[in-house]
Amino acid sequence: MSFRADQATLEALEWPQVVELLREQCRTAQGGGWLSEAEKTMAAENSAPAAQPAEDRALRRQYPPCLFPETYAGVLERLGETDEARGLLDAEQIPPLGATAELSPLLSRAEKSGVLEITELADVRRTLETLRHVAGFFRSREESAPRLAEAAESVRDHPDLEGEIDRCIDPSGEVRDQASNRLAAARRNIIHFSSDLQRRLDRYVRDPEISRHLSDAYYTVRNDRYVLPVKADSRGRVGGIVHDASRSGTTLFIEPEAVVEVNNQLKKAELEVGQEIRRILRELSRQVAESADSIRAGLEILARLDLAFARGRLSSIMEAHSPRVEEDGVFELPGLRHPLIASADCVANDLRLGDDFSILVLSGPNAGGKTVSMKAVGLVALFVRAGLHIPCEAGARVGAVEHLLADIGDHQNIGESLSTFSAHMANLAKIVERAGPRSLVVLDEIGVGTDPGEGAALAQSILENLADRGARVITTTHYNLLKEMADVDPRFQNASVEFDAVSLAPTYRIHIGTPGVSSASAVAARMGMPSEVLERADALLERDDRKLERMLSELATSRATLATEKDQAKRVRAEGETARNEYRAKLERLQERRDELFGKMRADLDLAFKEAHAEVAGVIRDLQRGPTSQKAAGARSQLKDLAEKTRQSESEAGLSTPPRPSGLRPVDWRHAGPGDAIRLAAGGTGILESLPDRKGRVGVRLGGKRLVLAAEQVGRLENDDAPAPDPGRRVRIERAEPVPADEAFPGGTPSCDLRGERVDAAIDRLSEALDRAAADGCDGLRVIHGIGTGALRQAVRSFLEHSTYVIRYASPSPEEGGEGVTLAEFA
Repeated sequence: MSFRADQATLEALEWPQVVELLREQCRTAQGGGWLSEAEKTMAAENSAPAAQPAEDRALRRQYPPCLFPETYAGVLERLGETDEARGLLDAEQIPPLGATAELSPLLSRAEKSGVLEITELADVRRTLETLRHVAGFFRSREESAPRLAEAAESVRDHPDLEGEIDRCIDPSGEVRDQASNRLAAARRNIIHFSSDLQRRLDRYVRDPEISRHLSDAYYTVRNDRYVLPVKADSRGRVGGIVHDASRSGTTLFIEPEAVVEVNNQLKKAELEVGQEIRRILRELSRQVAESADSIRAGLEILARLDLAFARGRLSSIMEAHSPRVEEDGVFELPGLRHPLIASADCVANDLRLGDDFSILVLSGPNAGGKTVSMKAVGLVALFVRAGLHIPCEAGARVGAVEHLLADIGDHQNIGESLSTFSAHMANLAKIVERAGPRSLVVLDEIGVGTDPGEGAALAQSILENLADRGARVITTTHYNLLKEMADVDPRFQNASVEFDAVSLAPTYRIHIGTPGVSSASAVAARMGMPSEVLERADALLERDDRKLERMLSELATSRATLATEKDQAKRVRAEGETARNEYRAKLERLQERRDELFGKMRADLDLAFKEAHAEVAGVIRDLQRGPTSQKAAGARSQLKDLAEKTRQSESEAGLSTPPRPSGLRPVDWRHAGPGDAIRLAAGGTGILESLPDRKGRVGVRLGGKRLVLAAEQVGRLENDDAPAPDPGRRVRIERAEPVPADEAFPGGTPSCDLRGERVDAAIDRLSEALDRAAADGCDGLRVIHGIGTGALRQAVRSFLEHSTYVIRYASPSPEEGGEGVTLAEFA
């Protein structure tokens, strides 16, 4: 599945500008260099393919410089690398690329026994460090970027070479003393001889017999020798070797005889340092040469990784997405934009080709965006072949074509005696010859430059031939004959560029399914053409052409009106959705506030009722333990106060007493007690067994069964409604004898068996039993809950701990139940 696109096609589609954008996103010299080599390779193949020399190292590349992979699998692989790079970039995981130099020339020189300079060796070390860091970066991201991580596995570390260069060369670019013992010794000799020379020359400068013959009180260096500045007329007073003279000739720079030997020793030490540094650099260069092939391979992988991230960055800048690529030649491009136009300035359009039709005829006014959209489709094909994301919305589908052919622009060539039309025909002839089932052809203004009738007929014939060959074609035209092809040949489809009839300007929106209006008169008017010229042109236009033009214009106007109304409907619907969501949110907040207020109110009332119930229970206990008329009157007063407080609490909370069933007379619970006859709301009479508990429930005996009802569901009986006494049934209320606190309760202590009950039901039964036992004047309650898992026992004791009746609780002896029973003692 090799891909072919000649240089003229690439330039017509502005592909070199895309390559330059990609180059700007590279972070290494290797990435940019790879692109340059790939461009040169493709240009050479397009001009005159020739075999490269056998010794050319490009033939040994693992990742040869090819902009467009040769196979379908290669296309998918490169797109996958772009996907992974974009994912890492979006997650702000940036690989440590950069800090690399172009090493190819110096590696070749090292392999030819050349000696690398210190700066070049430093470049090698930095590049090796970058390779090591990059390989480590991708090894740690094998799950999120498996393709890139697999590529990075081929990068070989060079710890020995990197360490040796680092040992010998410091960050400032100097060879370190520890590079060799000989170098360290020579440098020590330099320091020793330099110090000796400076001391001797200092003595000369301070010697009065010598200093008066010097031009100045200092010593300097000439020709790498330490010398004194001696006055020219005192030449005979200072013996030594003259090395230089001042420009005026008044000063001679003389090396005193006494320091000649020391200067010789210093020069010798300096030569030894230079020779040893040269030897060290030669040895390091030899080691670089030994690793040259491995370094080159690593740099190729580095270029591959750098280019993947360059494609990822370009994808992010263009707001592009990864397409679905198949070999069926189908293009579905939602929200297509031209990649060289900024997203904010480009009108996106939905384009498709190759599924239900193979020839897309794009028509409409000049400067309306036809050519731009056509080029964008061609660039999409190139983007996919190069592994780039395409500037479309998500969900795009692209056919991986093998041959991209284009005829765009003016091919006039005076030197070859080609007119505009002749040049077009020559190019179209090549296109027809080369096109096939996996070709994408983009044609701008096909058939122009000659008689319109002949040009239209020739254009139709060319397009039909391309359709017969199975090619996918997108072409722009103003010929009405081509616009009519969609009605007679299902392989053709129209698309139009929208034109605003009010502003007389194109909107750059494309509509598939309808032909476009050229609107030449409107464009000419917008460009400043005189009105009389336009009126004459309108009168000269043939009737049939004018009729078709008017029909298409009216169709475009209707379509624009419908599009405006559709946009308005969408906006109104969006506003309605927004308002509904706002009201729903407000309602939810009000409901939450209501529930919060009711919950707080309920908690306050429960607390008040609990406290009132405790006070009532205390009054009852006091009456049962020592009933006197004085205490009874006090208790009655306390109960009235409690009732009044309850009514006030209900009134403040905005609550009213639940409606009592009709026909029931309210019970005065201050005078009621167990054993009283009561009327039931459901009908019939019963015997009251317990007063209202903290939940407002009472115990009622009806026909031998005990019921628990809401206090509002029972009423008192009038004297004439009371049932006749049953001689066989007597109810007697007695005050129980108190039980010593340190003893278990006597056998008459009431029991409450909760075994087999769930916790919630058991607690309800326990609450009723406590109310009944307290109302009956018992001193305690024997609660049977069993052992089991201990959950019921824990719940029972937790409830007793907070009960107003109970002052303490404990387990009886093992003979009386042990941990399976809890004895609750009342206050």
